[in-house]
Amino acid sequence: MGIAFMPKPLFLHRPAGLYVRFRVPADLLGVVGSRFLVRPLKMVKGDHARLVAETMAVALSQAFGSLRKGEGVDLKKALDAARIAGRRDLTLGEVSLPNGVTFRNVQIDTPEDQRQFRELVREATQPAPVAETSPVPVASAPKTIPKKEGLLSHQISVHLGDLERAKREKKTVLGSRHTLRLFVGIVGDKQASALNADDCRLFFDEVAFWPRNASKQVENAGLSVRQIIAKAKTAGGEPQAAHTLSKHRQRLSVFINFLMDNDHFQKSPLKGIAKASKFDAIFEPVAFAQWSAKYPHRFWAPLIGLFSGARITEVCQLYVDDIATEHGVPGFHIRKSKPGQKLKNKSSLRFIPIAQPLLDAGFMAFVEDMKSAGQERLFPHLPNHDGNGFGRQMSRQFSTYIKGRGVSDSGMGFHAFRHTMATRLDRAGVGHGTIARITGHGLSGGVLPKFYIDAPSLPERVMALSKFEAGVALPAYRSGQFSLPAWASNKNKGTA
Repeated sequence: MGIAFMPKPLFLHRPAGLYVRFRVPADLLGVVGSRFLVRPLKMVKGDHARLVAETMAVALSQAFGSLRKGEGVDLKKALDAARIAGRRDLTLGEVSLPNGVTFRNVQIDTPEDQRQFRELVREATQPAPVAETSPVPVASAPKTIPKKEGLLSHQISVHLGDLERAKREKKTVLGSRHTLRLFVGIVGDKQASALNADDCRLFFDEVAFWPRNASKQVENAGLSVRQIIAKAKTAGGEPQAAHTLSKHRQRLSVFINFLMDNDHFQKSPLKGIAKASKFDAIFEPVAFAQWSAKYPHRFWAPLIGLFSGARITEVCQLYVDDIATEHGVPGFHIRKSKPGQKLKNKSSLRFIPIAQPLLDAGFMAFVEDMKSAGQERLFPHLPNHDGNGFGRQMSRQFSTYIKGRGVSDSGMGFHAFRHTMATRLDRAGVGHGTIARITGHGLSGGVLPKFYIDAPSLPERVMALSKFEAGVALPAYRSGQFSLPAWASNKNKGTA
């Protein structure tokens, strides 16, 4: 029985014990139905584990050969049988390699037997030297691929064909085709196995200046991708929006994974290349300024949410006199004392110190502007017509905005600020009790409402918030930045 290749075992350490994983060859993916086969080693450790894994690899090689001949094989049973045999000993009746070398009646009992057998296989499969001066071949990829088939252009064609056969949406296929066409145009039509991180970085740097609808412009006819980008840079073109660049990266990542699955390389060239934070896309200065220009709740509510971990309703229902200084600390009162205000539970009643970045951004100047305008509510444009809270309209507006910025991941709405606050403070070593007093999560033992300001712990909360790193630059508020309509008096009205 011929062996096309010897699958390489990869050990996985799991709570249930040691497992071994084998990659399924690309030509058998449709038959097997999965990319990997994973089986337990059942209490085997050390050199014995490596011996058993090699036993399973040989059995799997033979099973793959049978599948290629159209013979039915239960791969899991074959692996389990090999594992059981490997725990005792291993006798290979006959193993034939593609170059015609055959091993018969091979007995493997110890790790040394294993090492010698692998060395024999390695020597038998090495090609004979052509001449004494021939250079030693260096493997650049796990498998040898004909030069033409290994080119990026060919692999992209195969990848797009796979997407179409998988019945992916036409928009998805067209988007991938566009991104990968630009990728080849920027890095060149090289061997896929030669791709590296610098190629990917070059692509991200250059594609940022690809002009909108560049392929449809008559003046670009006959120009290469690199020439069109150079022309745009010379003309002072603006870089593409963050969400557009995010889409390019996502499509390239899918293609890179395809190349890895087909053994062009084992480590992704994208690994180690930092990608933009979702918050970078949300608070990108130009886009955020345009979206928040008309209404103060659009400007301040996301910033307050980010630097307080407060719920969207808690932020949007704030009244001007909810902003106060307690024991020398300026902060927000989250409470139910005014019309339309609500609390989720008893733990929600709290006093949150105002983080320094909000103070630096001019938040107190905004509060004074609202007082001078005779406003009771901090965000008078937000309505509560149905009695379900002042946060509903803000939630819809914010969701629409971030989706337009390319942030559509599950859990990336306003509530993500709350999760981020809790997670990063925890990583910074802040105690869970202090985090709970900031975010309003439940505390074991409960907290009496009349003590919710909890003066003794205020310094801890101020210190904790100073440890929060949002990773984004906040816009600065200008006094009088927002004009208030005549109807925005002291009533729970709003049309924004």
